[in-house]
Amino acid sequence: MLAIDHIVITAHDPKNAAEIFGEKHGITVVKGGEHEQWGTHNYLSYFANNCYIEWIGLFDKQLASQSNNPLIKQVVKALEENEEKPIQYALRTEDMAQFEANFRKNAIPYHGPVAAGRTRPDGTALSWEMLFPEPAAKLPFLIEWESTNIPADKTLVNEQELTQLEIPSPYQTDVEKALHLPIFNHQYQAKNGKILFHSEKEIQFTLK
Repeated sequence: MLAIDHIVITAHDPKNAAEIFGEKHGITVVKGGEHEQWGTHNYLSYFANNCYIEWIGLFDKQLASQSNNPLIKQVVKALEENEEKPIQYALRTEDMAQFEANFRKNAIPYHGPVAAGRTRPDGTALSWEMLFPEPAAKLPFLIEWESTNIPADKTLVNEQELTQLEIPSPYQTDVEKALHLPIFNHQYQAKNGKILFHSEKEIQFTLK
């Protein structure tokens, strides 16, 4: 079973966007750091059910534009079109190799695994791998953490939970085919929340 890992929100100014959201919803936001290999940086908000929101922007557009990482391509495209909104979501796995083997077996195109990392503001390193089934614009990416992605200071984890993730309904068929998820009544029950394929046009989420 997969878990909701995080939601990706594009922002020209991630710090400002995160702080405005935090004030509106009464949640704590923290500086994430820089992805030096991609030219991106982020702010984050962690929740009690082990998932988070990421506000991501560009600190080096030229570097980001040269990346072949599907997520960074999505971020660059969204910001070029002045779209500051949730554009993608990641599902957490503890067995990425199994999904990669399934993609190969079923001739599902994919990109990765992509090894990644960044340095936290406290100087500690964070590392993970990502796997992108195609088309990336319609499918979530998979993420497997090599080190725990939880703030050392537990007071930075919000008491609220991100209980529900809502995805445009046209994407359900692609998700079912690529990830072989048991989706019933347009819902997938992840380890830490519900993913609902609904009729709206954009990714939405619920905090409680």
